[in-house]
Amino acid sequence: MIRSWMGYAKRSSSLLAFCLLVLAGSLAGCEQLPGDVLVTPTPIPTPVPLPKAVHRIERGDIVDSVTLLGMVDSLQRVNLSFRIGGRLNGFHVEPGEAVEAGQLLAELDVGFLPHELAKAEKQLEIARLRVEAALGAKELALAEAQAALDMDRLTLEQARSGAGEADLARMELAVAAAETKLALLADQHDREIALYQAEAELKAIDVEMLRDRIGQAQLLAPFDGVVRYTDGEAGQLVAEYAPVMGLAAPDALEIRSSSPGEEELPKLRIGQIVTVLFRDYPQKKVTGQLIQVSTPGGADEGLPIRVEFAAPELELEIGALADLRIVVERKEDILTIPNAAIHSYFNRRYALVKEGESTIEVDISLGVTDGERTEVLTGLEEDEEVFER
Repeated sequence: MIRSWMGYAKRSSSLLAFCLLVLAGSLAGCEQLPGDVLVTPTPIPTPVPLPKAVHRIERGDIVDSVTLLGMVDSLQRVNLSFRIGGRLNGFHVEPGEAVEAGQLLAELDVGFLPHELAKAEKQLEIARLRVEAALGAKELALAEAQAALDMDRLTLEQARSGAGEADLARMELAVAAAETKLALLADQHDREIALYQAEAELKAIDVEMLRDRIGQAQLLAPFDGVVRYTDGEAGQLVAEYAPVMGLAAPDALEIRSSSPGEEELPKLRIGQIVTVLFRDYPQKKVTGQLIQVSTPGGADEGLPIRVEFAAPELELEIGALADLRIVVERKEDILTIPNAAIHSYFNRRYALVKEGESTIEVDISLGVTDGERTEVLTGLEEDEEVFER
């Protein structure tokens, strides 16, 4: 019993010693060794707002303008169409090709009409030859009848001095008969000629109708120009008066542009000066004039902005691009504020005005702008300082 208790005590002493040893090692590991430095975390600095730029309310000039992209086009241009419907036989020209007035541009399939026309023209020629022959026959027949009448008259005159009464009566009857024959012969030939002329006129009408039918199936250039486009291909059915080709005169040019935005449109007026800068000639500025403005719901709805200009020294082609700057209003010596210093909240416009070491909000009303500075109507005075947004 005593031995057993002594063994238990011995084991407990060993366990206690082991625990003390582990504790000592742990404490030793927590000690600061020579040369070690305790690091203190760097505090996060408080953000300091950057100072906003300050601007001064100044007097100056402002030009309000509208900028658009335009394209060179012809002042004289038409859309061509056939007067009748039919199957397209083909185009004789390509887009971009120069053509002369009267040149055949395209045609419809007209079947045997050209052969019928050739036949009708021959028949007309024959009918006209008949008229000419009838006129010649009349002239010859009347000449012969007139000669016979003259001979009878001469015989009668010669017989008056010695012939008997019976012979004179016979000769007088012969003269009267010759006169009647001459008159009847002239009337007969006139009727024959009138008949031949009527036949020739009918043949001429046939020819004209065939020519017109063929002409309706042809497109001829109305003036010297350049083909803008073609619409269709051989064998395609084409409706009457449906545009199939566009033609433009290359010598009379203008600039067309898409319609401006809803805010810009009310500013534009016919007659306003336009500064034109062609992409092909970036160093050359040309002055033009606004000659048309599209208006929603108006008679010219869908038509573009049109600008008239004169630059004969520039070799411009249809389709060349141009930048347009249209001056809509110019104001001089007015109070202006940089657009960067204009603050807005819904429909409110205000400025942050510097007052000593603080700022105050001041409501302002504005006028025209050039995109960088804006006219100040009320709210600010000259030389006041305002902060950017």
